[in-house]
Amino acid sequence: MADIETSERLGRNLGFFSTFAIGTGTMIGAGIFVLPGMATAAAGPAAILSFIFGGLIAMATAISAAELATGMPRAGGSYYFVSRAMGAVFGTIIGIGAWIGLVFKGSFALVGFGDYFYTLFPSPVLITATIIGLLLLFINYKGAKSSGFLQNVIVIILFIILSVFIIKGAFIIDPNKYHPVVPYGYSSIFTTTGLIFISYLGIIKLAAISEEVKDPSKNLPRAFIGSVATVIVLYTGIMVVVNGVLPFEDAVNTETPLVDVAEVMLGPTGQIIIILAGLLATLSTANAAIMSSSRFPFAMGRDDLVPHWFIHIHGKYNTPYRAIVITGLLMVILLFIFNVEQLAKLGSAFNILVFVLVNLSAIILRRSAVNWYKPAFKDPFYPVTQIFGIAGSLVLLPVIGVLPFIFAVAVIIAGIIWYNAYGKAKALPKYNLLDMIESSRITKDHKRMKILVPIANPEHESDLVYLSENIGDDILGLHVRKVPNQTSLQAARDEYHEHKPEIDSLLENQFRRCSVMEGCEHQYIVAFDHDVSNSIIEQGRIENVDLIVIGWHEGYSFIGDIAEKVLSCARKDIAVLKGKLPSKINSITVAYNNKENTRYALYLVKQFAKRTGAKIKLVRVINPDLEVYQKNREIEMIKETAQDDELEFNYEINESYHTKEAIIESAKKSDLLVIGDSSQRFSKALLGTLSQNIAQDCDRPVMIVKRYRPITKEKIPYYCRLKFLKKKLFKMLR
Repeated sequence: MADIETSERLGRNLGFFSTFAIGTGTMIGAGIFVLPGMATAAAGPAAILSFIFGGLIAMATAISAAELATGMPRAGGSYYFVSRAMGAVFGTIIGIGAWIGLVFKGSFALVGFGDYFYTLFPSPVLITATIIGLLLLFINYKGAKSSGFLQNVIVIILFIILSVFIIKGAFIIDPNKYHPVVPYGYSSIFTTTGLIFISYLGIIKLAAISEEVKDPSKNLPRAFIGSVATVIVLYTGIMVVVNGVLPFEDAVNTETPLVDVAEVMLGPTGQIIIILAGLLATLSTANAAIMSSSRFPFAMGRDDLVPHWFIHIHGKYNTPYRAIVITGLLMVILLFIFNVEQLAKLGSAFNILVFVLVNLSAIILRRSAVNWYKPAFKDPFYPVTQIFGIAGSLVLLPVIGVLPFIFAVAVIIAGIIWYNAYGKAKALPKYNLLDMIESSRITKDHKRMKILVPIANPEHESDLVYLSENIGDDILGLHVRKVPNQTSLQAARDEYHEHKPEIDSLLENQFRRCSVMEGCEHQYIVAFDHDVSNSIIEQGRIENVDLIVIGWHEGYSFIGDIAEKVLSCARKDIAVLKGKLPSKINSITVAYNNKENTRYALYLVKQFAKRTGAKIKLVRVINPDLEVYQKNREIEMIKETAQDDELEFNYEINESYHTKEAIIESAKKSDLLVIGDSSQRFSKALLGTLSQNIAQDCDRPVMIVKRYRPITKEKIPYYCRLKFLKKKLFKMLR
């Protein structure tokens, strides 16, 4: 039996926009809808500068985090960066601090939701906030599938509303309302920055999901920098409008200044729009806090810095329910302990602590001699960026108040105590600032034909593997474990190891038993992903496979959502097998029309026949109404194709008006029917109607082959490409 290497993979299913939306969405949230009034009361019109200064510190940290994330794209984000740069004790401090900061921000958002809800339906703010907090806790506990998509939709809606708010407000600004610019002295600018700093906490969440981002070397830096830049522009524009439209007394004596400005702009209609936007923003922020609650404690649990009890996965819902419950309940409890300003300042204090350590980690790792840190993106302004981020953050810590400062110091002390009492003897990493271990990376150049075989059904597995190893040289068996959006992929992997399902063991063991071809290298991959089809596509790209062989199970009228997305999105050649193969394949019928898909199908069949000795029959169905010379040309073509000294070939010319029936009839005595996909180049259909119908109606096993052909390689006029893209866009919009 061939020696098989088993490995596991985490899928990357977040593209640029999804990553950008996560970072932007957690920043365009409660802060800008709740804090403008308090910020103006603390610094006057100079509060505009507070938002800009806070944004610049966030930008510096975002650039540092982008470099760290492309060098270490792992779950846990800022915790992982700091622990690997400075050791486990600092990792403990930042892990606790980042998680608590997330809890405070979620609680702050719940209060904001209560304030905006009050403007529509007067009801006690704390009661409303508590009900919403418990509702979000329940939704995330059960693992709502659409929560991630909903976040993206909310971000788009908020961006549009706030952009219109700024543009419309720019035409009614009264410049006289900006005087005096700094009524409370310049120190108030820094004090107010500490108050509003919680608004920029969302950027850290990007670091926590970096190992789930596609093409991280490009998408992570763009998402980090783009998110902060977008939010700085929005925050600044909103503060300019609020201070330029509302009289100072009105701006500081309202909990919802954006609602008051909207009333000036558009009357009651404007009020309703902003109120709904505020409800969406605060709800989104609170939901994001609970949804990502397991990221930091999970990463710490992986390094044995917190008990694994804390991140246990629910047996039915597959969510980290204990972390979700604890986070949600803490958010609700904080509502009854602190007022909204205290929540903002305490959340900012932990945010400041995180920002300092992230920037410091970037400096330490850049100056270290470790060879495992090779970021794809490097800050061109190093170390100026990091120094500014550290200095700017430290300036804010003492001025935000005694209570937040005490809390920040308490977190540092608690982290040190917890590390020494619980994790010192077993925690990872086993080094500190002065002692970094090295690791190496091995790359392997594959020049042989490599086939990826997605495996999910034990009854179909042996056929897929048998077919693949008789065609290719290197076989990668891929089993994907689907993970709910609320569960981090690493948490799912740990749960998998603790309670490995019987079906998974069966699939792996059967793969090993099926893999007996000498000279054919095999590897078994277990991937954990929120999207199964994405994982198949991603692993195919990572491994640079030549072909994906996927199953179309018996009893299905069509291939289903997973195979559908693979067929439409994977930039690889695809072979779809329907039906169960006999124990030995002696004869194969190939429906041939000399087009690219059928030529490639024949190539694969020849590879198979050389290793198994199977006979090949080519079938060409032609229209009876063709001219004689056209029929003769078809006959000559099929004769020439069937000439091969090494293989046993025969051919058949079938004149028929019914192509499907003719092909099925010709394949009745064969063990396998192989057809090239008949769909057009830019057709929305994954497989042509003809190939689908043949596969559905044929009582023989059928393999459909479809080649990948990128649009950029198609030799067609540019106006045709534009027409195609326009057509696809309209279909998507419908």
